[in-house]
Amino acid sequence: MPNTNLEVAISSLQQNKTGKSALKSLITIRSEVEWPKHKQNITRLRESGCLKQITAVLLSSHQKQCVDLALSILGNCLMDRTCTVEVVTQHNIISIINQLLKKHGKEDSINGRTFRVIGNMCQHRDQWAIIIIDKKPSIINHLVDILKRASKDDVSEDRKISEATVTTALRALRELQNSQTIVTLIKQFGVLKALGAVFIKYSEKWQKDKQNEKMVLDIIKVIYEFSRFKYYHSILEMRNTERGDSLIHLSSVLIVAPRKIVKIVMNFIKISQLKSELPIPEICFKFIEVLEKHSIIKEFDGHCAEYLQCLCYLLDHPANRNQERCGKAVVLLIKLLNEFQEVSNNVINCCTLLIHTLNKFKYDDKLMLNQLSHGIILALTNKFTWLVGPPDSINLKHLCERKRKYIFDHPMVGKKTLLIKDDSLKECSNSPSSSDDEVDIFIKYQSQPRSPSPCSSSDGENVSWSEPGSPNRSLVNDSDSDDYSPVCSEAEEVELPHDLSLKSSPSNLAELDEILTNDIEDDSASADTKSNILKSLKQSLGHEMVRLLKSLLKHHPNYPHFANPELLMQLIKWALSDHPSVKDVICDIVKCHEHLIPLMKTRYIETLNAIREVPANHDGCSRCVTHVDFAYAILKQFTETAESAAGKGEIAHHLMRGDQETKEKLVLTIPYIVSNRSILCKLMLNCAGLEVLMGQLNEDVDQRSLKVLVQMASKCLNINNPTKPVIHCGTGIIAADQYRLSDDCVNVVCFKFENGVLVRADRDFLAKQSEFFNGLLNGHFKESRQSNIELSNVDPKSFRCLLHLLQVVPKRLIQEIDLELETLLDVILLSDRYLLTDLCVALTDSVQLFRISVETVPIIYNWSVESGTNLLRIESVAFALVAAIDDQERYRMFRKLFDLEYREQLVGDVEKLLKRYLRLEDFCQRERNEGSAVRRSREMRSLLLKQNLSLERADF
Repeated sequence: MPNTNLEVAISSLQQNKTGKSALKSLITIRSEVEWPKHKQNITRLRESGCLKQITAVLLSSHQKQCVDLALSILGNCLMDRTCTVEVVTQHNIISIINQLLKKHGKEDSINGRTFRVIGNMCQHRDQWAIIIIDKKPSIINHLVDILKRASKDDVSEDRKISEATVTTALRALRELQNSQTIVTLIKQFGVLKALGAVFIKYSEKWQKDKQNEKMVLDIIKVIYEFSRFKYYHSILEMRNTERGDSLIHLSSVLIVAPRKIVKIVMNFIKISQLKSELPIPEICFKFIEVLEKHSIIKEFDGHCAEYLQCLCYLLDHPANRNQERCGKAVVLLIKLLNEFQEVSNNVINCCTLLIHTLNKFKYDDKLMLNQLSHGIILALTNKFTWLVGPPDSINLKHLCERKRKYIFDHPMVGKKTLLIKDDSLKECSNSPSSSDDEVDIFIKYQSQPRSPSPCSSSDGENVSWSEPGSPNRSLVNDSDSDDYSPVCSEAEEVELPHDLSLKSSPSNLAELDEILTNDIEDDSASADTKSNILKSLKQSLGHEMVRLLKSLLKHHPNYPHFANPELLMQLIKWALSDHPSVKDVICDIVKCHEHLIPLMKTRYIETLNAIREVPANHDGCSRCVTHVDFAYAILKQFTETAESAAGKGEIAHHLMRGDQETKEKLVLTIPYIVSNRSILCKLMLNCAGLEVLMGQLNEDVDQRSLKVLVQMASKCLNINNPTKPVIHCGTGIIAADQYRLSDDCVNVVCFKFENGVLVRADRDFLAKQSEFFNGLLNGHFKESRQSNIELSNVDPKSFRCLLHLLQVVPKRLIQEIDLELETLLDVILLSDRYLLTDLCVALTDSVQLFRISVETVPIIYNWSVESGTNLLRIESVAFALVAAIDDQERYRMFRKLFDLEYREQLVGDVEKLLKRYLRLEDFCQRERNEGSAVRRSREMRSLLLKQNLSLERADF
């Protein structure tokens, strides 16, 4: 619908270009051409051809008010590109402006509106700025003269320049400069010299009463636009103004526009020739001073976060770094890093930037040492908690990942959970609803008391970097609009916010606008999207922390804080979450022998060993293979360090000269990292390590010491499992309780027992089996002439089984015997008592191979000690140590052994067995020369029985 008032005003203006009627028309038109509210009216104004009449008013009217209104209307119309093209090309506005300034150059309102027209016109095409400078340089001279007059403190009333005019002049300067005009503006017209003087004046005013902040900000924007072209003469002009060096005043108004000022400095630093040309020290110390006085947590949503970003950006450039400045910055940055406790996108980004900046000091040994001395290791450890959780546990829960061509189904059965704590080892019961191929391992370790871990992370909130005096304005949106109209004071320009790009890390610090701007999130974003963003940010933070650790290790690898088990636990968890390269950092820490003893005093090595143990139902799991390779690489480095001259010397010294607590901790880790048998023998025997370990076992059997014994026996000493099958093992099972006298027996002897039971046997057969029966039945004893012989302390059932087994047991084959264990052991005791050597060996071999188990070991060991034969005693101990059974079952088995009240004998047997293998320097050669362990055991027992020697006298 047409605007009747506007149409009437246009028609009236086209008929009357001067006079009161024209003034009235101009007032009406001015009220109807607000930008962008009345954009369609501006189009109508152009289409009606009225722009020509409005332009003509500038020179034809003698009324100042008409000229002001015409300039104001043109200022709004020239926001439209089409109108601008028409006014410039068809109505020659540039020449009109030149004449207007010559005619009304002293009128402040006309100057202000004219500069606004110039700025709005030049924003569309750089060509028009070039034309103004080349064809009408007097316009630029007049603008510079206005700025020079505005920089004076004492100016006559008729020559004063209003702040509105200065604002539009600044806007015009910004639009006039481009790559083709920058040199002319600076060198020929001296615009920066005049601008610098104005900047000094208003910056001093702002320092005095904190007024004119908007003016100071506008001037800084113009300086920034000129600095972007990196023209060295800009620095000279800014330093040599009529009021002095204007660059030094950048530090005094730093908090007005910290980003812009830092950008100005960083642009100039690339072209500066002397460090003294720029106020870098003053700006850096100002940032440090401000940040030290404020709490970044309390004011994080304000401007403190922006100061932090700017300081990091400055220190990112090597020209801005020196010992004093960086020394203060290191202390501050680590302090700020520790202050961040809550997790959000902005907080993670700030921490990433902090750590990135700290890593920039990696070329200076003193600065890196300064970081270490101020607790950077503890700060990084706490930040790793955001990424992988607290360091007191490692969760290795995962589905079995086997490489298969086709996977149709995944069987779901039980889940196994292994808990390794300070004082016990517990296995949770299997859950029927969990997967058999899903393992959940929590590895606990002993650590020093520490502060509570930070709270759980949130999905990030919308935090804007706000400026002083404008807390809701985004710092990344530096609006170029000038919201002042000399007539109506309404907003004449509206700029839409820039699109903010999402960046996960400050990979390119050359553009400060791209740093830490990723928290402007769409409320409609899905939870998965927010989670992925947070995960990406955490990945960047983790990579930066690892890079800093590498730098610190490169300069000071032996610094004691690196031997921090919490840090190493966090690195393990980070490495196992698909970051395998972190193992190089851990290996670098372990490589330093100064860290060996402190780490051996912790549970860290046991943790690595637990990671290396693959669950039985995860054979072929690719992820488990990765975990094993990772743990193996670090343990291998531990081994290299421990077996080096310095390493084994340190361990030996602490075993011999250290306190009891240190000795006990060391012996619990030595078997995991010392693989050389010669070194292990010296540490455990010569340095009394085994004595300390046995002392711990003698006090009370616990899971930790027991697991160390198992590690040493099975992995280090390779003690054979006595239940391992052998080649000469027979097939079938012998029924032992089926004795009956043969019908063809001619010489019968009857044995009478204490309960009156009679057992008939073949006298001649028994006499041939052993010297005992030969002497008893055919010798000079009275029994040789008796047909009924009384036997005391003998069970008739056991004796019947003995007679039957004498008949059926082969001498050279080991076969399983169907008989309850207690009776079978009693038969072995009778065979030993009656010197039936071959049968005794065969029966003990059968028990050793077929009857030793977790449940029977306490029974067999108790029988061996109480009977005094010591048969199967050492085999029971060996099985208890090296059998491939669950840790919980082994622990329960040892608990039962210790409940037998033979603690000293049991500990002594374990010690003798370990000493025996520790003294075998060439164990592999001995294996090849002497054959299998089972055969050696049979031959040894046969020799002992024949010579009537006990196991103790043989010094097992």
